Amino acid sequence: MSREVCVHSWPCSYYLEPEKRWVPGKLSLTSHSLRFTTDKTGEALVSFPLSSVIEIKKEASHFVFSSITVLEKDHLKHWFSSLQPSRNAVFTIIEHFWRELLLSPSEAPLPVTKGKQLTGLMACSQKRLEETARVLHHQGEQLDSITKGLDKMESDLDVADSCCSRCLSK
Repeated sequence: MSREVCVHSWPCSYYLEPEKRWVPGKLSLTSHSLRFTTDKTGEALVSFPLSSVIEIKKEASHFVFSSITVLEKDHLKHWFSSLQPSRNAVFTIIEHFWRELLLSPSEAPLPVTKGKQLTGLMACSQKRLEETARVLHHQGEQLDSITKGLDKMESDLDVADSCCSRCLSK
């Protein structure tokens, strides 16, 4: 990975399973690999090729930290949390490079038909659309709540204004 150009890097924390603790550092992505280095020592704690990844997911840890998990072929699971600017932004970029690597003809051992590629892309698009719909629904509920709060404040201000008007007219 050291010879590859870094596409992007993000401040985050990595869960060090043997020590049962989160380690602050930086997650770096190249077109073919991921690497986590610690802030304290600059040591690379994990580094692996994207071709060894079998799953990338958005999850929450036991302590309700929103995280990205990366599962390798040997069933080793890596947890990354406190991602900046956001978990969704980092997930989207990493997933993009991982999928590009999966779909690249030079890396695929067996030829994949265009139909299978399109079906896979359609399924991913549908999943993204469903996730986006859930997020938009949640944001709509937040906006409704904000609107109700503003309406209540406006009503309270109207009451206060009428009380002040009566007091001043006396």
